[in-house]
Amino acid sequence: MAFSGRPIPHRIERSGWDEGDSLINLKRPAYQENAACRDISNPEIFYPSPGDTESLKSAKAMCASCPVVNDCLAYALDNNERFGIWGGKSTRERLLILRAKRMLELGEA
Repeated sequence: MAFSGRPIPHRIERSGWDEGDSLINLKRPAYQENAACRDISNPEIFYPSPGDTESLKSAKAMCASCPVVNDCLAYALDNNERFGIWGGKSTRERLLILRAKRMLELGEA
């Protein structure tokens, strides 16, 4: 394709991120108001890198003392959260829970 010397007009698409205050007004699930992690200064512990057992242990320890750990786990399972520690369970543990649930629903267990 030959260069014509004309400027190429930029194509702008709205992706939802430029909607002003819509992200600020995002409602968190009600259970999070009572979560042990609501004011944590280092939320990265809930998204440990592979092999980062210290963060994994820290996150699970915080979840163990959380009054809404079951609500958090239910939220993660219902919303297919794929990353992080939710309700004291890792991604792999949540996938196993979902698989067992499907098997029970299908009568295969």
